Amino acid sequence: MTPEKRVLLAIRSAQNILAHHIEPGGPDNKATIDALLTVLDDEEVVAAVQELERTKAE
Repeated sequence: MTPEKRVLLAIRSAQNILAHHIEPGGPDNKATIDALLTVLDDEEVVAAVQELERTKAE
């Protein structure tokens, strides 16, 4: 998977987590933060972001 695709999927996932959080009866703040950390702090997502940053800096 390309770095762009991996980051895009992570952003979409994070958006879904936040959308679910604001719904009535949605998860509490801690559960939402934990879910976001699971998606955004994933080793492959972090590596993809770093790769994109290196590519853009060149």
